[in-house]
Amino acid sequence: MKLPPAATRDFIGRATMTLYFTFCATLKAGALVTALRGAEWPIARIIGVVADVAALGFLVLIVATTVARLPPLKTAQGLEPRISALIGCFATVTLIAVPRVEILPQIELTANLITIIGFALCVWCLWWLGRSFSIAAQARRLVTAGPYQIVRHPLYACEAIVLLGILLGNPTGATVAICAIAIAFQYRRIVNEERVLRATFPEYQEYAQRVPMLLPRFAGASLPAPDPR
Repeated sequence: MKLPPAATRDFIGRATMTLYFTFCATLKAGALVTALRGAEWPIARIIGVVADVAALGFLVLIVATTVARLPPLKTAQGLEPRISALIGCFATVTLIAVPRVEILPQIELTANLITIIGFALCVWCLWWLGRSFSIAAQARRLVTAGPYQIVRHPLYACEAIVLLGILLGNPTGATVAICAIAIAFQYRRIVNEERVLRATFPEYQEYAQRVPMLLPRFAGASLPAPDPR
């Protein structure tokens, strides 16, 4: 039985993302095994290993949610949403190729702690998003519980925390440039996803008025939610 074009594209995209993130998880697991070898375990090394474990857990969960994700109800049309999704998602990966510079041990420890917090929060967000996760701007199921009752796009906010940790741990011009590109295109992903969600779920308008986009709202504040249209 021949699949319709939309279903075929979704299958190809899911298979590609599954293979890619499985490859990334395998590399991270190999690096973690290497890091575990050695007799001495100073606090800085322990924190670094915990950061690697948190990153590996996030990658494994991405693979699981990609394999089990629901079929899309609606997908953003045009080339720009696809390009923004790819650049926003994969720009961070290029940070691996940036040469590392020597930094103070205290700063490295702080950077690893921030990275751990960021990845742990990403796992929490992705766990709640579950089968609605996707790289492209698509609507599958509206998730408004867990971290999604605090802000509408918590996964992006938590990924920004990870970027902060990476930037602090390797403060070079290339790192700053790549992080800036990643954040810019992640915001474009948010705008595209908002349009798809508003067009798919009538209740999204009320949800957007009640829950802020990225930053938690202080108690008693009543600022209007940003409208990306």
